[in-house]
Amino acid sequence: GQGFASPFGGSTGPTAWIAPGVVALYAVSFSLWGCFTFESILFVFGIALVVSLVTTVVVFHIGCRVGSHADVGFLAALCFALLPYEAWIFQISGHLDFNLQVLWLAVLLLAVLRATDRNRRPSGFEFGAVSSVAAIFNPGFLLCAAVGFIFAIRGRSRRGMVRFILLAGLAHMLILGPVVAVQSFRLGGFVPVKSNAGFEIFLGDTPEARGLLHDPAFQAHHPSQNAEEFARYSAIGELRYVEDARQKFAESFVLTDFLRKFGLRTYHFFLGYQVKSWDSSSLVIAVKAGFWLLPTISLLALLTARRGRLDAAECVMVLVTLAYAAPYLVTGVMERYRIPMVSFVAVALALVTRSLIESRRNRIEPQ
Repeated sequence: GQGFASPFGGSTGPTAWIAPGVVALYAVSFSLWGCFTFESILFVFGIALVVSLVTTVVVFHIGCRVGSHADVGFLAALCFALLPYEAWIFQISGHLDFNLQVLWLAVLLLAVLRATDRNRRPSGFEFGAVSSVAAIFNPGFLLCAAVGFIFAIRGRSRRGMVRFILLAGLAHMLILGPVVAVQSFRLGGFVPVKSNAGFEIFLGDTPEARGLLHDPAFQAHHPSQNAEEFARYSAIGELRYVEDARQKFAESFVLTDFLRKFGLRTYHFFLGYQVKSWDSSSLVIAVKAGFWLLPTISLLALLTARRGRLDAAECVMVLVTLAYAAPYLVTGVMERYRIPMVSFVAVALALVTRSLIESRRNRIEPQ
């Protein structure tokens, strides 16, 4: 009777701390099989496996559109199936929400590519519907949708642009509007899908975080891991707790310090693997560091193969992926936050592989 009640345990009333799409999946599982039973978790794992299968098909279609050939689609799907990023999610059942985010970022990217295709009439309602549902699983996807929206309306006639905007807006009102309205009503204040953005900014800027989301930062400040913080969260309510955290961030804000942490987060998101206490050997560290670098390597390889001149579809793919990364460069970086980029990595590697095959074929063909 309390909607999406506390993500931390205890009776704290309604909450919007976690994206509702993720919570709904667990709620369905618990209602069918019981709370935290073996069957309920097995059910969620089963859904996650289906999500992986569907995402593989979506990545195939992204590859076909960006590479303009089915071969690129098959190579992209193969890369997605073989890369270990998404498989790492299955080590911890609580991280299965990122399996869903892998899916919805891929679906959103495909919707953007369809909307920006100059050979077809774009569907504003389709674009709005996909971006709305994606936002229910991660409101940060709205930034990706905004990038796609700019490309979708660019170069269209005024009539086509207005039609696209109105239909996309209608889809957002019908799908995302009720979610925002219900959660805002239950919590007694405006809630844009999730309520905790102000807290996330504060947490990532704390001294314990050092620009990243370390365990000490969670233990010192997060109400899920700090008893005093949970008691305060429970006493004053979620919206005020988040607003207080945002005010703390604003009061302690120093631009040079924030920019330094932003640079550190950017480095760790794209380049530097952070060694964990459980990394057992130098070989394990080297392998993980290599996979950590692969998104950046795949982007650089694609730029090299295209001599710095990406076509429109490739530009859209790159910019949508960078838009996904942007919020984490402000709030904080964790390893699992990077996993949804795997669809971009798979397609980029497929494009580079096909480019190398064509280049080799051209060299060995007789003149």
